[in-house]
Amino acid sequence: MSEINVSLMGRAELEQTAADLGIEFRKNISDAKLADRVREALGIPASPEIVDGPDMTTPADTGEKHYYITIATDSKDKQPVQVGVNGRMWVIQRGAKVKVPASVVGVLENAVQTPMDPQTMEKMNIQAYPFQVHGEA
Repeated sequence: MSEINVSLMGRAELEQTAADLGIEFRKNISDAKLADRVREALGIPASPEIVDGPDMTTPADTGEKHYYITIATDSKDKQPVQVGVNGRMWVIQRGAKVKVPASVVGVLENAVQTPMDPQTMEKMNIQAYPFQVHGEA
């Protein structure tokens, strides 16, 4: 198949594509869930959500503070950063301002690399994914 943009498909196209791929679904499934199943069957990763539109939280995220962050871009690694907390995954695009729960910020703070300083042979702690916190959401 040529490049497919599942996000632009209407309900009829989603249903037809799902049927073509042999995906079973109930008629009352939401468009978003059906699109996710089609993406999964096609091997298309979920697109990261960018702030100033959707945020990366769900209604299940209750009682936890949220922050706007930006993960630094990297000339060597252009892939989005995947962060997992208690079985939930966030895929965060580098350079995009996104809203995430405090637990995701904590994981990013604790993600460090410890290379040796070639001069002193001492361990250095360097953030694996440098990021900036823009403030509480």
